[in-house]
Amino acid sequence: MENWTHDFNIGSMVRTANAFQAKRVHIVGPHKWNRKGALMTELYQHVENHPSITELVECWKLRIAGEIAAAQSQASAIALHMHENAKSGHGAGMDDAASLNEGRATECAPAGNSMDISTACRAENGNKLAYMTQLAAIDQRIAELKAARVIALDIIPGAVPMETYRFPKRCLMLFGAEGPGLSEKALELADDVVYISQFGSVRSINAGAAAAVSMHAWIAQHAAPQS
Repeated sequence: MENWTHDFNIGSMVRTANAFQAKRVHIVGPHKWNRKGALMTELYQHVENHPSITELVECWKLRIAGEIAAAQSQASAIALHMHENAKSGHGAGMDDAASLNEGRATECAPAGNSMDISTACRAENGNKLAYMTQLAAIDQRIAELKAARVIALDIIPGAVPMETYRFPKRCLMLFGAEGPGLSEKALELADDVVYISQFGSVRSINAGAAAAVSMHAWIAQHAAPQS
């Protein structure tokens, strides 16, 4: 939220962010804002202040880059662990299993060993499946992070209607203050500009309502309904 006018909508936006589990609320400009509309949710909702829209976007992009690097490091650690397991006794165990099975064919297998090897093989296969599942989840997370976008909410020429827009899993939504709207710099830094279709005589709904509609649009696309 670009808070150039101590906007009264910020409290409502913090409350909405809490309702829809947004990770953070970012306030650009003056720290002062009316907390009545937040209904105390500011006490347990992450609220960050930034001196400029440029600093906010740079900070957010660095956070995304850091999460990508952390996920890639985690994937590398799992892959290395799998490689080390293959080189260690687990690989030898598979060779031993093959030899014992051959021994059983000639009725020369030592008593009791076939069951032990079979159990070890099943355990190893289970571990490998667990590792592969973890890697798949990490790959999906990295893909979501790489698709992250900065989205400005404003009615300007070239903007995309929200009703047809597919929100990425990770995004930073930019809202302007009541009246002046988003700054030119905010629109310049945005990857996409999205507007809420309206059909009445007024040009726009207030910023608090726009934030609620936008966050719910994200929820409708990404969150599973609660039973």
